[in-house]
Amino acid sequence: MKTISPLLKPIFLFVFVILLTTQLSGQKRIDVVQLKNGNVLKGTIVRQVPGKFLELKTLDKNFWKFDMEDIAEIRYERTRLPKFKQDSLIIRDQIVFIDAKFGVLLGSNGNENEAPFSLMCSANYLFKNGLSLGGGIGLETFEETQIPLFTDIRYHHKIKGLNTYLFCQSGYSFALENRENTNYYYNNGEEMDNKGAWLINPGIGVVFSGKGSTSFSLGLGYRYQKNKLTWYNDYTDDKEILREEFNRMSIHLGILF
Repeated sequence: MKTISPLLKPIFLFVFVILLTTQLSGQKRIDVVQLKNGNVLKGTIVRQVPGKFLELKTLDKNFWKFDMEDIAEIRYERTRLPKFKQDSLIIRDQIVFIDAKFGVLLGSNGNENEAPFSLMCSANYLFKNGLSLGGGIGLETFEETQIPLFTDIRYHHKIKGLNTYLFCQSGYSFALENRENTNYYYNNGEEMDNKGAWLINPGIGVVFSGKGSTSFSLGLGYRYQKNKLTWYNDYTDDKEILREEFNRMSIHLGILF
């Protein structure tokens, strides 16, 4: 079986960069002015004349002006911003949103089709903390056509104007077709019964704004999927089982509305 590390490395690197940027962008600089009388005010210095005075806009949006001779110390500190704001998503006005996307599953592990076509659609409920939960259905063209039914969990976050999300899809893929068994000597040409199997697809995505309430998404992930086929062996007078594993990189373009 081929190793999955070549597929996972670029995804892990991409996720690491996004998470690192999230930590840095999730902090805000606060100016701290300490007066000689002991009072401390925090906010943003909007104007400062060295040796004369400074003007400070405090966190409660009040404006203060202090003579420099009354100030004991000026420093700054960083504070964490809220992890999620309701207006940080392009889909901010929607509690429920639909994501219809198409793409490919790149790879050649155990399948004649090196880039199966993938069409998926999910309905998701968005919570105020940036988490969304939903479910969906798809259509994919492996060696046999399959229909995946899956749950869709996402965490949305805005990084310096860029709407990103982490996702994980998992479920079961049902095969619509059986596979031709070329070993006629042992099974009299009967087809192999395709049972399908479960799948998991974690990854990361970006959302771009469109017109009105419609947006577009680009997702990159790693698909791990199994497949089970059974047939009756006339030679051994027994039931045979073939188990397959697919390790692929998923790339999807989507429309959110």
